Amino acid sequence: MSSSEESPLETLRGVLDHITYHDESSGFTIARLVTEGEGKPIVIVGNLSALNLGETLEIRGRWTTHPQYGPQFRVSDYHQVLPSSVEGIRRYLGSGMIKGLGPVTAERIVERFGADTLDIIERQPGRLREVEGLGPKRVRQILAAWSEQRGIREVMMFLQGYGIGPAYAHRIWKHYGPDAIAIVKHNPYRLAADIWGIGFRTADEIARQVGIAGDDPHRLEAGLAYVMTRATDQGHTYLPEGELVAQAVEQLVVPAPTVEAALAAVTAAGTLVRAEDRVALAEYAAAEEEIVARLMALLRAVRPAPAAATRDEDDASIIARVAARTGLDYAAQQSRAILTAIREGVLVMTGGPGTGKTTTMQGIIGELRDRNIRLALCAPTGRAAKRLAEVTRVEASTIHRLLGFMPDKGTFQYDQDHPLPADVVLVDEASMIDTMLFVHLLRAIGPRARLVLVGDADQLPSVGPGQVLRDIIASGVVPVVRLATVFRQASASQIITNAHHINAGEMPSLANDRASDFFFLSESDPERAAATVCDLVTRRLPRTYHVDPVTDIQVLAPMYRGETGAHALNRALQQALNPNGEALAHGQREFRVGDKVIITRNNYGKMVFNGDIGRIAGVDAEQGTVSVELAISAGEAAQVTYEMDELDELALAYAISVHRSQGSEFPIVVMPISTQHYMMLQRNVLYTAVTRAKRLMVLVGSTRALALAVRNAAVSERYTWLAERLRAAGKG
Repeated sequence: MSSSEESPLETLRGVLDHITYHDESSGFTIARLVTEGEGKPIVIVGNLSALNLGETLEIRGRWTTHPQYGPQFRVSDYHQVLPSSVEGIRRYLGSGMIKGLGPVTAERIVERFGADTLDIIERQPGRLREVEGLGPKRVRQILAAWSEQRGIREVMMFLQGYGIGPAYAHRIWKHYGPDAIAIVKHNPYRLAADIWGIGFRTADEIARQVGIAGDDPHRLEAGLAYVMTRATDQGHTYLPEGELVAQAVEQLVVPAPTVEAALAAVTAAGTLVRAEDRVALAEYAAAEEEIVARLMALLRAVRPAPAAATRDEDDASIIARVAARTGLDYAAQQSRAILTAIREGVLVMTGGPGTGKTTTMQGIIGELRDRNIRLALCAPTGRAAKRLAEVTRVEASTIHRLLGFMPDKGTFQYDQDHPLPADVVLVDEASMIDTMLFVHLLRAIGPRARLVLVGDADQLPSVGPGQVLRDIIASGVVPVVRLATVFRQASASQIITNAHHINAGEMPSLANDRASDFFFLSESDPERAAATVCDLVTRRLPRTYHVDPVTDIQVLAPMYRGETGAHALNRALQQALNPNGEALAHGQREFRVGDKVIITRNNYGKMVFNGDIGRIAGVDAEQGTVSVELAISAGEAAQVTYEMDELDELALAYAISVHRSQGSEFPIVVMPISTQHYMMLQRNVLYTAVTRAKRLMVLVGSTRALALAVRNAAVSERYTWLAERLRAAGKG
């Protein structure tokens, strides 16, 4: 590409017409801008974020020439402006940014008022009644949205100078209202605490520009909170004090004594808790302490002996009765799990695929029901709960639904004062439970009830902070039954056999027998590997196995970036599988009716949770909303609506990360594995991905990348205090 010094700086204005490429992490974008006046489309490149199709941009930069793609305008800076051309106004009004105004209504308004449209809406809004189809109610709705948009524009114009785009301006306006600009000027660090998606670094840059000193108490407090919050995002429930101080010094660029003094002030105020040489956010310190107390209470509770199903109650007769009921023979460890679930206050049952966790659960459930013991079954996600109900033929729900979450109050119906009407609570996929969800569950379990946790401790830990299942097992305080024997019928599956090979640090079999359920397709070039993945999903696998490419096939990617990352694969698969669905554009993304999507953030008001997968059932371009249908339990679905400013809580799910697949099972899994994913080539990532496949597993990539993942047994260590605290309590 020619040097940018070869041409002078120019300023252009035009309408954003098409986004060819956008990297969400770096912001690098290739797009097409239709310039005002000439109406000439030009290619623009640069770091551009939070853009919406139809917006009018004023850009400054230089012309360059790409050796392959020709003339391009390299953008050095830009800002959004209200359009002045008829076409620009039509696109702006119809972009969905103004609720109640979609493409059809925008076309009618602009056809009536032309280039004067925006001036008429602003100064003579009553004239909108002149437009066919716009009654008083609709006009009031449009004007209310326009008024709100005016406020958002003022905030947006203010924030653009500090690197915050319009996507966040709406949230800031929604949260602070007319006081938004004053609040941001006074203490921009509130943005990091109050506005989801805006981090400390952005707030810190604003603070620097408005003249807030580097050692300002607001900045130091926000910096410490940022380091601790980032630690919880990485799964930690505390940080060693020295590590916290070192990270804060690096982040804030202030001396260690300044950070230490700020830490003393913050811990005195109770925001952070310091114990020994560990520092935690107050809520996580309290949660771990409460988990220990409640688990120990369940273990030590005095309970009446469970009612006998028959007069003959020795161990052998119990297991014989269970086996007769299920028609299965139980191995020694399975029998031990059944007996422990009946008699102990807490049981952890763990094991890999094919080791009999499901059949043991069936035995436990049948025996408990024969004894008229009230039973509640649950799992962390809707998909896991649905699968639990299918394999046990007993009603199961998500933990949140079991506890009766009340969105309007932000609390649970069942808690320490109102325990669940259950004598035994059984939780499947327990490796997914994070610290805060577990403490809410324990609060709702009655003092004489029992808890059974079932899960695979070798899978990835929870997305949220903590590693509850692993810590409980490591404590040695709670009864644990490990199922290790792979049963003969399961050993016939190469998925299960190879999963155990991988977990043991051995290379999986890559024989690619036609009758196998596990295949490896060698392709070291990432671009060709991505093309192979798309061909498998869209053509080869549906044709060979007679499956639906959207509902029956799931692509799992170790990372989001790169040619074989989830972002690029989603764009390619959406275009191949759903090119013409009715669409709503949101920034650089487009959501289409029929798209497979995943929830990326817990939204308690909608009762949907990070990792839930659904389909887009409808879009309303006029209102700027998307409706998503989700399975919430066996045989039950819910439809939730997302407003325009909530759409970054959704992502396409043709390809998802391995972490987000936890608790789910898919008929067919396709996974690219490339040295591009070096940072995430870990044994437990690969193991988790393989164990998600039920009928067929296909790996596409290089044997070198596969070997790297198998050899890399390093588990990202999490700072948690739960195991140590449980051990100490067990000795007390």
